[in-house]
Amino acid sequence: MDSTNRFSKVFVNPTSSTSEWKYRIVGNTGGYPLLWLHGFMGGGDDWLDLAQTHFSDYCNILLDLPGHDGSIIPSDTIFETMLTALPRQLSNSGVEKFIPIGYSMGGRIGFHLQKIIPKNIPALVFLSSAPGLKTRNEREQRTIDDVHLMDKLDTIGIAHFLKEWYSSALFGEIKNNSTLFTDLCHKRSNNDTKQLRQALVLMGNGALPSLWDDLNDITIPTLLVTGELDSKYHQLNQEINLGIAGSIHHQIADAGHAFHFEKPLETARIIRHFLSEIIEGE
Repeated sequence: MDSTNRFSKVFVNPTSSTSEWKYRIVGNTGGYPLLWLHGFMGGGDDWLDLAQTHFSDYCNILLDLPGHDGSIIPSDTIFETMLTALPRQLSNSGVEKFIPIGYSMGGRIGFHLQKIIPKNIPALVFLSSAPGLKTRNEREQRTIDDVHLMDKLDTIGIAHFLKEWYSSALFGEIKNNSTLFTDLCHKRSNNDTKQLRQALVLMGNGALPSLWDDLNDITIPTLLVTGELDSKYHQLNQEINLGIAGSIHHQIADAGHAFHFEKPLETARIIRHFLSEIIEGE
């Protein structure tokens, strides 16, 4: 790949009214592109330390999901239109093929990207993620629950909401790691709560269709990683592992849903080992 000036237009105006995505590049712009997709309430910079420390030889595309960290969702946005705009935008920047690395909500985006542009994606990495909720009843109930969740955020304020959020059982022992807990709560407090609500309306678990029935169509190497203390997603990923013929499932000990924050070195080692086999095989 030519690494001279391919990414001169990579910074997108976060107030744009079009279906543009906001992202930036770190690492080697001539390296193989990795598309890093964060989770709910996160931002592209969630991956910054991991990418700079452990993946500096790759072209790391740190994406801000719409509605997060200054990336605005226009009121008339349709998910399908927004999603198809992403590969076109990457192509305009010189990126045709890339490997999505998606955490939680970002992983769901990865599943949908693979469905619309399978030839552009040679491998998949999912961290604490799943291809949506299986039934319509589950999705309808989740939509109701998300409305209540955002109403609660508006009522108690984002600072108190975040403390409760990261103290839940889903996130394991993060609440006992004062440095990480404080850092996450501080970074997430910069989000616009109205935009977070819109993000759930657009691409929450209740909003997106289930892709469970499409797992058998995925024939590329797929890495699934979950935390030992996250029993819900461990079970889901065991099911995904049975559905995708070319998948492998790793579990990270003594970590919860956000294991990539708790155990960045172990996370990086697992992903790098997987990527080295994929990239060298091309």
